[in-house]
Amino acid sequence: VTDKEMIIRLRSAIYKAETFVVTASRTQRDVEEVTIPVTVVSGEDIRRSGSMRLSDVLAEQTGMQIVNDHGTGIQVQGFDPDYSLVMIDGNPVIGRTSGTLDLSRISVKDVEQIEIVKGPSSALWGSDALAGVINIITEQRSTPFSAGLTTRYGEHNTLDLSGDVGFSTGKWDNGIFFNRNSSAGYQLVPGSVSQTVPEYENYTMSYRTNLDISDRFSITGSVRYFNEVQDNLDFITDDKGMQRILHSNAVREDFVARPTVSYSPADRLDIDLSLLTSFYKTDSELHFSDNGELYEGTHFNQFYNKPELQAGYHWGNNHHTVAGGGVIFERLEAERYPSHPDFTTQFVFGQHAWKPGEKLELTGGLRFDTHSEYSSQLSPKFSGRYNAADWIQLRASVGRGFKAPDFRQLFLDFTNSTAGYSVFGSSTAVEGISRLQNEGNISQVLMPVSSINEIKAESSWAANVGFDMDLFDPVRLRLNVFRNNVTDLIETTPVARKTNGQSVFTYINVEEVFTQGLEAELRWEIINSLNASVGYQFLDARRNIETERTVQNSEGEVEQVTEVTFEPMFNRSKHSGNVKLYYESESGWGANIRGILRGDYGLFDINGNSYVDQNEYEPGYTVWNLAVSKRLFAGFTLQSGIDNALDYTNINVPNLPGRLWYVQASITY
Repeated sequence: VTDKEMIIRLRSAIYKAETFVVTASRTQRDVEEVTIPVTVVSGEDIRRSGSMRLSDVLAEQTGMQIVNDHGTGIQVQGFDPDYSLVMIDGNPVIGRTSGTLDLSRISVKDVEQIEIVKGPSSALWGSDALAGVINIITEQRSTPFSAGLTTRYGEHNTLDLSGDVGFSTGKWDNGIFFNRNSSAGYQLVPGSVSQTVPEYENYTMSYRTNLDISDRFSITGSVRYFNEVQDNLDFITDDKGMQRILHSNAVREDFVARPTVSYSPADRLDIDLSLLTSFYKTDSELHFSDNGELYEGTHFNQFYNKPELQAGYHWGNNHHTVAGGGVIFERLEAERYPSHPDFTTQFVFGQHAWKPGEKLELTGGLRFDTHSEYSSQLSPKFSGRYNAADWIQLRASVGRGFKAPDFRQLFLDFTNSTAGYSVFGSSTAVEGISRLQNEGNISQVLMPVSSINEIKAESSWAANVGFDMDLFDPVRLRLNVFRNNVTDLIETTPVARKTNGQSVFTYINVEEVFTQGLEAELRWEIINSLNASVGYQFLDARRNIETERTVQNSEGEVEQVTEVTFEPMFNRSKHSGNVKLYYESESGWGANIRGILRGDYGLFDINGNSYVDQNEYEPGYTVWNLAVSKRLFAGFTLQSGIDNALDYTNINVPNLPGRLWYVQASITY
């Protein structure tokens, strides 16, 4: 017997244990090995912070900015909320209002981790992933029995109660989750009839299961249901100039179910067949408070169904291919869409990863989408990872993303009964304007109706280049530089003037936009019980502005010229960042402080020139969140904290109601 020498080299990693992600490649990979930068927020980090809703968690991440427009949305690399795809366990979350998906409706108490991919991801995930993807991975139960209960009470009579139960027979895993969240709401404008955030009560229920029928065949399934009721007050001024109070009641529902059959007919080959079905519904009514008479009622129903087939094959240790396809069926029922429009999207995609050497990995992907209402889209993406040394890892990617026109931009047919303006989608504009003309409601047409065409999908080419560097043993620096060039941006424009003095609007492709900047994050394990991180983003976001000028040419003749410039966009901060410090002792004590810093940003277009002037910037602000916890005995923890400890408020930032205290108790078994 000959003795053989084995050499084992250990390399430090960002995360203490193996952290696997699926969003970046549609397959389970170690986060250290993927070819594009991925941010992972662990369930442990969420529990230590005391955060209860997705909006609270994302607000503390580098390069992400909470914005308020018809709900609490997230801004990624300078893009508005409607350009980022939000998923739960790979299932798209539907139900956007004017493009914003309200993140406050998503509980994070059953979350194993949140995966954040920045930059165009349409090559894998299709439309809505132009700016990136946020995938919430819920906990998978695999122990014979587990249970947990968390309750939190805080300012504004806010109560959050979460419970979970898991049980497993070895081959059959099950997990049930329940959440109840309620608040009395709050008001940032003294004397206002309406609350800034209304009184609400919502419930979330979900179930996940996995059955291993054999070593090669398994069935998984998930179901999630959300229901919320909101109550508020509003008012109108009647014909006599008297103010009448209205009682507002709104209900919204969100449901998604997805069974998946997984089969491995041969070694190295995996096939998944799934059927996603989802709906989002809202019903709102306004009643006069004095007599209960109905003033206005609106109903909105959105349906989304997607059968999908995906296959993955490992050709060897150095080659891996993923390919698939499917069909998306979408339908809308609402008063503002009298035609009850529907979409059909067919798609195929493929991705191949190749490791030509131990230090290098290259990945190429391509997706093709055909749609019933707009032109086909081709979305390529290429990325690479290179381990230059044990202490530095380089990543780079370039790709195309697209965002399909939504129902609102194509089919909206709406006239505001109070203000009197009208908005039509590009597919309904010609008919809508003709109808108003026949009714005698148009005084002036601002652009030829024949020039109104159906809008195209927005698209972006983007590049991301960065590195992970171990400066020394407990300190890691991550840096990413990005550039996004967007064309065919969809904007609203007035097309006619009504006899009541109000405008008629529709949607057209006119804008070009670029966003560029860098993100940097430094993580430092000071000692075993103390960890710190600092994040920073520099952002330069500008839009194309065309200005007509009258000038005199070299021959002395007067002529019109068009000047094209790129000017700053609204609601973007050039500088933003975060600071986090976590402490946990072996005795069970824990404490943390988390700071969110936002620089100056333009908010209101005072002179109407469509870009931010120097006198239109709002001052930046800083928000500090604090928490202290104590593990009293195994499985039982008490926590108390203060969010927004410096009591910052601004009527234009409704997600920050001022200083919020809370107490929280958690028990697990």
